[in-house]
Amino acid sequence: MEDSIKGLVPHVLSFVINELCKNGFMIAYEKDLSDLKGLIEPDSISPDDLELLEAVDDEVVRILLSSIDKVVKCSQTYFLINNLDEMEVMENEEYSLLASDNYYAYIIDWESKSYKDLLYNLNAVYFSISQLLYHTTCQIKLDEVEIPDEMYDEFIDKYSELLRGNFDPDDKNISLLYSLIIELNNDLSDIDNLAE
Repeated sequence: MEDSIKGLVPHVLSFVINELCKNGFMIAYEKDLSDLKGLIEPDSISPDDLELLEAVDDEVVRILLSSIDKVVKCSQTYFLINNLDEMEVMENEEYSLLASDNYYAYIIDWESKSYKDLLYNLNAVYFSISQLLYHTTCQIKLDEVEIPDEMYDEFIDKYSELLRGNFDPDDKNISLLYSLIIELNNDLSDIDNLAE
């Protein structure tokens, strides 16, 4: 696998962690952490601030924290199976820029104001994360940073099959990311069940 692709994957996962973290804080700001709303922007909060979220008494926030934990474990596994030095990879600006190109192609900034809106938008957030992760698997599969346009549309056709676990890729990195997509979708189902 090309070094740039190997290196961008942990950065993509880091962006996913930040996105889930941001949404957790936006939800917490509507209830338990309402006194912080407007003082600290959710974008400026890092995963280092997760202790604050862990103190929040909200089932949706707990599920988001569980999702974050799954992405962290996926990232740790990725470093292990590819024998990568975490510090070296995470300090590489080229890898970060490539991952940010992926991230901004899929992740939308929702201007939600109410708790109910935020919960509703989590469907789109999780779906976008799945698209982002799938895009990354295509880069791994093709061993190219730039993927053909038709692969953007391919995700929609393969999404439900992927969630049923009907793909068994030979590549352990693709398999790892497919598993993460399934696990995150399970968390979204749990959130949807709460919102009913």
